[in-house]
Amino acid sequence: MRFEKSKHFAISSNLLTGTIVGGFVGLVVFALVWTSIMPGTVQSSQLSYEELALFGGSPSTRSLNATCAGAAELEVYIQNPSTNNVSIVNVVISGSGATNATAMVIVSNSCLTVSESSPVILAGGDYQLEGYINTPLRYTSTYNCFIRFSDGETMNQTLIAQS
Repeated sequence: MRFEKSKHFAISSNLLTGTIVGGFVGLVVFALVWTSIMPGTVQSSQLSYEELALFGGSPSTRSLNATCAGAAELEVYIQNPSTNNVSIVNVVISGSGATNATAMVIVSNSCLTVSESSPVILAGGDYQLEGYINTPLRYTSTYNCFIRFSDGETMNQTLIAQS
């Protein structure tokens, strides 16, 4: 009788263990299949920057009927890997005598601030920002360049003005 009781208990224990392990394996397989067929989250819109350069020289002035003509310039190549367009909202240059200087871009036959023109970086595309600075920049001086984008991202980089 004891042998029979022990045998039934062993079968019940194995059946219970097998059910728990099988259920867990089934849940893992279901989760893997579910995540492979469901669309993922929106791709990170983290922008990437290349070829950052700041050039010293004379300032540009805002104009509605003339293009930017100063030598002080910020050049940044920006790539947008996201599925959404992103605009450049603001550019601020500070340091070495410049306080809250801004960048301007050529739009048709005018020279407008980045805030006014809001250049767009297309989804999956790139953009070459050629920003003409509204204050003189000294060669070999160090400046802090801050760029704010419409998706909330920012770029903050310290650059030395080149000639």
